[in-house]
Amino acid sequence: MADSPQVGVVRFGASERRRRAHNDDDPRVHRVTVRLSEAELAAVEANAAAARMVTSAYLAEAGSAPLVPAPADPDGVEVGPLLVELMGAHRQVRGAAHNLNQAVARLHSTGEPAGDLAATAAYLTRVAARVDELVTAIAAAQTGRR
Repeated sequence: MADSPQVGVVRFGASERRRRAHNDDDPRVHRVTVRLSEAELAAVEANAAAARMVTSAYLAEAGSAPLVPAPADPDGVEVGPLLVELMGAHRQVRGAAHNLNQAVARLHSTGEPAGDLAATAAYLTRVAARVDELVTAIAAAQTGRR
């Protein structure tokens, strides 16, 4: 009985699994631990098997897939596009903060302000204001307030 496969469990050989295209420019070097209930694990493993993927690759692809816009709430406000814009603003803040950090490092090393220090700080102020607007709009959409 120990050699027989479990009922309802689909097993694929390594050659039958879909494999991720090997890309040396973006290797998977990070490890994430996820806690799942028995029911969640069963559902994830079934979905991975249906996609002919190992569970970890399935979770990586599902987690990095583009956001699907949420259905509009009764007031007609869609949160999905706001979230996508918020993620883009996050990327902008991250890049501008890096530039600001470099400009401040130059200021500390030379004693003279870099030409882009004021411009970068002003840009960060504008993007931060937009992030505040997006967060407020998302919170309002989720709570049903405007």
